[in-house]
Order: sequence, then structure tokens, then C-alpha cells
Amino acid sequence: MQAMLRVARFAVVVVWLGLLVALVRSRGPAESRGVPVSPSAAAPAADDAWMGVYMRGEKIGYSHSRMVPDGDGYRLTETSVLRLSVLNEVQTVRLAIDASTGPDFAVRSFAFTLDSGLGPLDVHGTVEGDTLRLQVGDGADASEQHIPLAEPLYLPASARAHLTGDALAPGRTLTLSVFDPTAMQHQPLEMRVLARAPLAVDGRAIDAWKVRESFHGTDTLVWLDVAGHTLREEGPMDMVLQREDAARAVGAGWGSEAFDLMGAVAVPVRQPIPDPRHLTRLTARLGGIGDLQVPTDQRQSLHDGVLRVELEPAAATYTLPYRDDEWRAALQATPFLQVDHPRIRATASAILDGETDSRRAVDRLRQWVYRELEKRPVASIPNAVQVLETRAGDCNEHAILFAALARAAGIPTRVVAGVVYANGSFLYHAWDDVWLGAGWVSVDPTFDQMPADATHVKLIEGGPQTHSALLGVIGKLSIDVLPEQQAAADRS
Repeated sequence: MQAMLRVARFAVVVVWLGLLVALVRSRGPAESRGVPVSPSAAAPAADDAWMGVYMRGEKIGYSHSRMVPDGDGYRLTETSVLRLSVLNEVQTVRLAIDASTGPDFAVRSFAFTLDSGLGPLDVHGTVEGDTLRLQVGDGADASEQHIPLAEPLYLPASARAHLTGDALAPGRTLTLSVFDPTAMQHQPLEMRVLARAPLAVDGRAIDAWKVRESFHGTDTLVWLDVAGHTLREEGPMDMVLQREDAARAVGAGWGSEAFDLMGAVAVPVRQPIPDPRHLTRLTARLGGIGDLQVPTDQRQSLHDGVLRVELEPAAATYTLPYRDDEWRAALQATPFLQVDHPRIRATASAILDGETDSRRAVDRLRQWVYRELEKRPVASIPNAVQVLETRAGDCNEHAILFAALARAAGIPTRVVAGVVYANGSFLYHAWDDVWLGAGWVSVDPTFDQMPADATHVKLIEGGPQTHSALLGVIGKLSIDVLPEQQAAADRS
């Protein structure tokens, strides 16, 4: 039981992805290798944007971006620092983008790095005609993907460069295709000019334009000055970016302790759930989900706000590899699931050691991932090859590595995300579903469960590229376990 409680502490980190998406979409921070650092080496020019990053009024980071003419186009650099506490461990996340654009600010090439101290995520992209060529990682572990493009591609900050001059008029709307390196995909970014309104900054009013940006189903309010420079952003999860001078952005406003992310995003419940890891049925009322389409399957259903979860049967099986067409997409490689990488395939083969029964193969893979990965919070966007190398992580790393190994073994697998009950609250969590012939079965390699206990509430299906959908419910989600169901659980 004590071992399970220790594991439960790491069922949290899906929310990191939402934060990283919000920051990458913004103007990002400048730094060296510490927090804070001196900005003296980078004297801000007129087109520099330094921002302090705040969550619920507490400073959690700072940002810096710069766009300068370069040949017939522009060079855009953004760097970011985010400092938070997760499970009493301070995490420092560093993000950087170095991009080249054309004269219309459309991206030609970029390099993106995310480093949380356990190995960086490196992504390089080059636009060649109507194709974006992506490389994830460096050296022998690099993987490539080609993404077709139907229109010019932008980064979030370069898209905003269009909002100057005549474009700043009430009701004016501009929609551009924007690439999000944290999700490895491009989506439409809609920018709608709302009104011209003064913005209070340090007790004085600045003439500004208020703009609403919609991206990945999430809205951000942005205030621009008359020259189109960003003054303030208000994003999801009560995150605010405020324009500041370099010294203030880097050195002022830090609290004595890092912001407690766990406490900020946990979903409390009125009555504790006894023995949650063995709960087979759950009935609860869900609130605050907004427009999120909560999945309904043989395991869970949601009707009129009442959620019912009941453990699914896991008796069916088949001989590997899966050969039908229906779920073949759940065998494919993605930028985060490098299914065809030699190390992933060799590891899956070694774990299975000739096993061809799909159910027994899932058992072996789940137990291996549970046993081999050190349980620790990691503020990163995981990919399977990197996790296989570092052998450490939270629920995201466990789910991503398991999915890649299972797909390599010929088992249709999908990463899912939602919440799970642990330590008195529902916490954001990621796990997996596998196809076992008669239906999808939940697998949690962080808890070493198949099927996963009934406190696992699925909110979305898909890997890291889909997790930004959770931003709309974080801080709003409520879960009220119904008393009669709790009594039944106590008797079971």
C-alpha cells in the first residue's frame, strides 16, 4: 500500500502541457542557466518585448522576444523560463525558438528547444514548397515527419506581427495557419480586434487595442499598443503576461517559494474515496466541462452531467500482430511515438521474448514500464525514444513509452488523459487504452493496472498534441461523487 501511495503522487503532470502551450503561444522569456539571471548582457532594443509571467497573481517566470530584419525577411527569437513547484520539487522549464521568416512573416525554418533538466526536446522545421519537414531529436535518435501545407505557415508571434496599421480596427478578423511546436501540428489562429481601450499599467493609462486570439479551442485576450507591440496577455488558468522592462521582468516580483502547481489545479472532493485503486464502479456529477466532449465508451458514460464508470472486461485476446483495418491508425508512428525507431522495436521485442498473445503481451509491457521508469515529476513534452533513454518521468512519460512499445508489438494503442483520484483529490493524469479484440481496455503503466481503477475519468483521447484541450476545464472542473455510489463502493 505504501508503494502505491508513493506512485499515486506522480499522477499529475498532464497539466504541464497546457502551461507550456500557453507560454509558447506567447512572447517567450530570456535567460541564461539560472533563475533569475541578469539581463545586462542583452540590452533591450526598441523592438524587444520583455514580459513578466504570472499565475493567480504570483510570478512564475519571465519572457523575452525579438524580431529584426534579416535579408528579405525577419529573424524571430523567443526564449522562456517557467519556475514552478510540483510535489515539493522545484521545476525550471526553459523554452527557445529561433526562426527565419519571409517578408510576410511566414515561417521558413525554425529550431525549438524545451529543456526541463532531464534531456532537452529539440525540434527543427523547414518549409520546402508545400511541405513542412520536421526533425525531432538530434543524432541517431532523430525522427522525421513531413506535414503537407495548404497555405503559408506562421509561428504565434510572427502571426501577431500582422496586427498593425489598418488591421487594428474594431471587428477586423484575421485567421492564419499557425504551427505549435509543443503539439507538432498546425491549427488556425483567429485574431479578432475587439476595441480600442486604455490599459492601466503602473498607474497610468496607455492607449491600446484589445484583441481576442482563439487557438486550439482556447481564447487569450491581448492588448497591443498602436504600433502593434504586445502590452499584456490574459490566458487560460489565470495566466497573465505583463510587459515590463528587462530588470523588472527578470529580477523583481519573485516569491520566497515557487508557485504550487499541484494545489492550484487539483480537483477537490467533499468525501474521500476509500481504497481508490480497487474501486470497480464510480458514479459522480461532473461540472465545469464547458464544450469539452467527454468520451463515452464501454467503460464510461456521461448523461445529463452524471458520469458512470465501470471497469471493462479484459478477457478477450488475439494473436499478434493485429491485422485488421479498423484500428490500424492506432499502430502508426507519430512525432511523439517513434514506433519504427530501431531502439523502440528492439526493446519491445526483448520484453515480449516471443510472446504472441495480445493480453499477455500487454501485461509484460505494462509491468516493464512500471518497473523500469523512475517515478519523478518531469516538466516536459515526452517522446518515446527520449523516455527510453532517460528511464524516468511521471504519468506522461509512462503513457508515451508504453504506447510506443505496444504499437511496435502490433497492439493498437492510444494515449488518453483525464483525472484520477489520489491523495484526497482528483489530479490530472495520462494513461493508455489498448485494443484486445472485443473492445478497448484501459491500461495505467504508472499504477501498473489493467483495467485501470474506476477513479480514472477519461476527458480526452490522444497524445500530447491533444492535451491543450484540457486548458478549458482546468480550474473549472468539479467532481461530486454521489453518496449512494460511495456507499456501494464501501460495501464492495
